Amino acid sequence: GVPPAWAARLGATGFLISKCCLPMFKAKPGKAKRVRTIFSSEQLARLEQEFSRQQYLVGQERCLLASSLHLSEEQVKVWFQNRRIKWRKQSHEQQQAKLAKMG
Repeated sequence: GVPPAWAARLGATGFLISKCCLPMFKAKPGKAKRVRTIFSSEQLARLEQEFSRQQYLVGQERCLLASSLHLSEEQVKVWFQNRRIKWRKQSHEQQQAKLAKMG
């Protein structure tokens, strides 16, 4: 039989994908909106572990990490970029708190 219409919108995870995430419902012709990556807790733990070891991951290291986590290199690259921004923001806030304490 033919599956119900909603079944066609099920992603690999089994979760229903809203119409805005499907390429056939693009707002602008040409480029589909990228679907946000949802990292598993295991992937996040490993990414954080690698980040604590080194804040920049390039070349072979990024390729190997991406492969071991079943992610694309682009996803790992962007995660590291975003994590560095978060790290700088936290460092800045800690510095401001220290200065406020002192004076």
